[in-house]
Parts: sequence; structure tokens; C-alpha cells
Amino acid sequence: MSGTHQLAVGWAVRFRGEPPSPDTLRRHVRARLADLPTLTHRVEEGPGSRPCFVSVPELDPREHVRELVMRDPREQWQSCLQEVLTRPLPAGHRPPWDLWLIHGYGDGTGPPEYVLVFRIHHALEDGAGHHYVLRTLFTPRIAPQGSRRVADTPARTSADTSAHASGPAEGGGRVSSRAVLGIAGDVARSLRGNGNWAVLRRPPTGKLATAVGTAATRRLLALSRALDTDISVVFLTALTGAMRAVAVAEEERPAPLALLWPLTVRTGGERGAVGNYLTMVRLRLPCAEPLPLRRLASLSRQLEAGRVERRMRTSRALMRRAPLPMSLGTLRLLMRPRHASLTGTYFPAALPQPALGEARLDGALGLGAPLPGQLCHLTLLRYRSECTLSVVHDTAFARGADLPELWLAALAELEAAVRDARE
Repeated sequence: MSGTHQLAVGWAVRFRGEPPSPDTLRRHVRARLADLPTLTHRVEEGPGSRPCFVSVPELDPREHVRELVMRDPREQWQSCLQEVLTRPLPAGHRPPWDLWLIHGYGDGTGPPEYVLVFRIHHALEDGAGHHYVLRTLFTPRIAPQGSRRVADTPARTSADTSAHASGPAEGGGRVSSRAVLGIAGDVARSLRGNGNWAVLRRPPTGKLATAVGTAATRRLLALSRALDTDISVVFLTALTGAMRAVAVAEEERPAPLALLWPLTVRTGGERGAVGNYLTMVRLRLPCAEPLPLRRLASLSRQLEAGRVERRMRTSRALMRRAPLPMSLGTLRLLMRPRHASLTGTYFPAALPQPALGEARLDGALGLGAPLPGQLCHLTLLRYRSECTLSVVHDTAFARGADLPELWLAALAELEAAVRDARE
């Protein structure tokens, strides 16, 4: 958890309204801590050098809820993220998370607004956990949504957020031989190196930067309906086009590119539970393919609904039945970045009228973290009328700053291909 690579993940949201005082925000967080077990635990070494979650009963919000006043104008609220991206998470006896209140940006001519940036070490929380924290903090008081307290138990570890909803089934579930073979194949591929994509094999600097792009939700929905697919496939098809453009700009020959795609294995009763409940799928972005519709067809086959459901169900069953060292060892192999230079995820946020006092939430984006050895992590977060692509990249991959613009250009290329196919 120390050093420049913290695996700090989370979200950033914008509120329209006067910013609260730091103490007001701290009181708000404290009032909801009982429903947020991920914020009251830390990780320490347990028996047999195995990581365990340990409850921290006396949490001081002053050590976690911080204020940052900007003194320069910002064109976009997302520009504030860089200010906290490399700040160290709380460490030692404290749970490794923080919540930053950022205000004072802008020229003062528009309506008041502020940004909240939440970060937490990934060992404690995955993407479904982020969503639970977001809902719990900013939904007007309702009955707790299935949270449960977590005693000192062996920690689950992983390396990415996820928002793919798992089925409601509890317990071990069925084991699919096809899915087991798929997991074994991904593990085998993780042991091989990748000779292509030199731009993604540069030594990391340890310094992270962000880049953000936004598309109207209606655009992605229109494409997904026209192509009889879903937004995640549209997202990845445009990402494939963007990475192909990166290869061309770097004077590399476009080649297939492996990407880690996380799937949650949480059940309904585990919505607020501490830890990562994930499996990883290795997708093959067909960057060598020049035609957008053929790229989409390839990704649609890889993310076919039955295949994804079998993988989730089987992974859930294996995680519950296999000895913990075996489960963790398999997950670590699936996460190896040696043969997967990128991690990507799609996250649809469902928040019923989120508010903080009188202020209303009207913008959101996800914050991922590249795995050690990776240079880039991408999150597409859908919130109401906007789908926001956030790119967190090591500065060794300077082209990461161009990815949102290249992704939007590839999205337009896909739209043009659909129009041409109809004519």
C-alpha cells in the first residue's frame, strides 16, 4: 500500500450547490459508517503471512475527509482530479481511504459547484463496492441495502473495478467445464510474454495522470440497439479503434491487444462486503482489423451473454469451494499484466436522486489504477445522460492523454459504418 503505486481506486462526482464545510462532510460520513464496512477495515498480515481484514473501531474522519481549495480557474471539473491522484492514502493503523472536497475552481460567474473524490485501496473494495459506497453516502436515508459487517477474515485481493451485475443465486453454484477450460486458457496465456505493442512495454515512471472524454448516453444506446448488442461491446469496439490509432501514430504495426476485463461474482447479500469479489477475463482487442463492424463482431463473440454468465457462475463456485491459497493464486495469475497491457471496465451507475444537503449530484466518473507493470486503466461510467471515459495512465505512456479523443473519433467511425451498412 505504500510507494507511488498505491492501487487507489474509486470515483469522482460533481455537485451543483454551495460546498459543505469539511466538518459538515465529516459528520455526514460518520453518520453512515455503520453501513459502510469497507471504510472501517484495514489489511494486515495474518496467520501464515496471509492478508486479513481487521476492523478499526475508532475511526477519526479528520484523517480521511480532506479539503482542497483551488485558486485557479478550471475549464472542466474533471481537471481537478490530478491534484489528488498521487497523494498518499492514509496508512498504518488507519483504513486506507480518503474523500477529498475540492472547490474554489472556476471564474465565479457560474452557479456554485464542488467535486468529491473518493479513493480506497483496491484490496478493500471492487467496482460493485464503489457503487455501494456512492449510493449509501448520497441517497437520502433509506433502509440499508444488504450491507453486512465483516469480521477479521482472509482478504480477497484483485486489481480492477467492475460493474457487471452477478446473478442473484447464493452459494457455490454450478461448475461449467467450458468455463473451467476458459479460466485455464487465460491462466496459460498469462504466462506468455507479449512481443507486440512496444509503446505499452516501457518502464513505468510511477507517476499517474488522467484524461477524460464524454459521450452522450443516447449515442451509445442508439448504436447498441442498431447493432443488437450492449454498451460494453460498443465501448470496447471504439477502444479497439483508438488503440489502433495509437499504434499507427507510434509507427507500430497494429496487432491484437490483450485487455483484462473484470466480472463481479458478488451475490445479493454481498453488496457492501469488504474485499474483491472478481474474476478476470482476457479479451482480445482486434486492433489489426481495419473495419469497425468486424471489430464489433469479434468482441461480441468474446462477450456472448451465455459465455460471460458461465464464467461468472463457475468462478463464483470455485472461489467458494477451493482452498483460499488456490483461489488467490489463480486470481493473481489471471491478473498478470505481462500478457495484458490494459485493464478496462464499464460501469452503469444507478443512483436514485443523489444529493448532499441541498446540492444535487450531476456528474460522475470512475477512477481505476493500472496494475503494477501496466501503464493504463480505462473506465467507462454511465450516469444518466452521459457516458464518461476516464483514463488513468502512467506518464511513460504519453499517448494515454490522447485516448479519450481517439475513442470519440472511433465511436464516430462506428456510427458512420452503421449508416453506410443501412444504405
